[in-house]
Amino acid sequence: MNKKTTTLLCLGLAFITFSCEKEVDEMGLASSSTLQSTAVKNLSASELVPLQSMDGQVPIHENLRSTLMSNVVEPSTCSPTAFADVQNRYFAPLAKDLIGLFGPNAQAIYSTYLTLGQYAALIDESAQYFGANGEYTDLMNKRKRELEKFWNMPNQIRLNGQHTATLNDRERLADVYELIGVGITSREQAYAVADQILYFNTFSNQLPESPFFAADGFATTYNNLIVIGDGLVGMLSETGVAQDIVWTGILAHEWAHQIQFKNTNAWYPAGTFASQPEATRYKELEADFLAAYYMTHKRGATYNSKRVAQFYELFFEIGDCGFASAGHHGTPLQRMAAAELGFQLAADAQKQGHVLTVEQAHAYFVANINGLLAQN
Repeated sequence: MNKKTTTLLCLGLAFITFSCEKEVDEMGLASSSTLQSTAVKNLSASELVPLQSMDGQVPIHENLRSTLMSNVVEPSTCSPTAFADVQNRYFAPLAKDLIGLFGPNAQAIYSTYLTLGQYAALIDESAQYFGANGEYTDLMNKRKRELEKFWNMPNQIRLNGQHTATLNDRERLADVYELIGVGITSREQAYAVADQILYFNTFSNQLPESPFFAADGFATTYNNLIVIGDGLVGMLSETGVAQDIVWTGILAHEWAHQIQFKNTNAWYPAGTFASQPEATRYKELEADFLAAYYMTHKRGATYNSKRVAQFYELFFEIGDCGFASAGHHGTPLQRMAAAELGFQLAADAQKQGHVLTVEQAHAYFVANINGLLAQN
């Protein structure tokens, strides 16, 4: 593989800021390497059974994985944030192994693992756990109960965790392939393809352990579902934000999107926005605002000022500067300002302990949106 081809492959694998060409030069992919020669001889991505695309089948309205890992590296005066450095630290060894093992098929392998992880989390109806070892299960169950009560939405939202361990689980992999594997017509065929993935896993400690394979965070109208991946939370927490804040912040933000889904016609009728970037930014900033209102309200998550400072940092880290992008979420300063607006609204109401209805909270945001957009 020549240097130009490899560099293009690196750029296609994920959303990276390190010099891919330099990394490839330093990989030392000598043809005499036992691991590489074995992989080239035995592994072929062309033999993988393709998965049906999620586009057009499951309406995922937001995926933090896609948004964070693409826009965070846009060159701009307001980026990158520390989250880009965290991504690079994890992506470098992943890219090295995938390119070394699979050569020009690395992109296909990477995409397959991402899609498998996403579908597995989407269709899972088993008892859920959160954190690689379930260490945040109690917290997330508590937060879910709080949000149901806070916004008067009992039993309306399902919450699923996403884990890299799923990609080492034969039964779970077969479930996905049986459901959406192209040409798969029996459980036996699904097992055969699942076994190929398990075989790939034996060649690298990055497969499937890389946090990129559990980095989804999305809300969807499909089964009113929210999915949060361990990898996404872990990488965001490495920016210095405590994990309980990250878990709670992402859940509260995605829950706000579920509120928006239920009020789309009333809140955002046709013609409300001049462009798609404007529409996305507006809804994302409102989701930040609603999340902050819940997180700092005494009848919500009740975080104190010191924890709220970390919460601000979380929303700063996940800001972006892709102003013309359809997925533009707002700049870091705009997202921080939206969070602060929610906090101040909650602080003003704490003496009474009153919780605004979703309609009242929306009206307050609408009245203050221009001040948020003035941030840059």
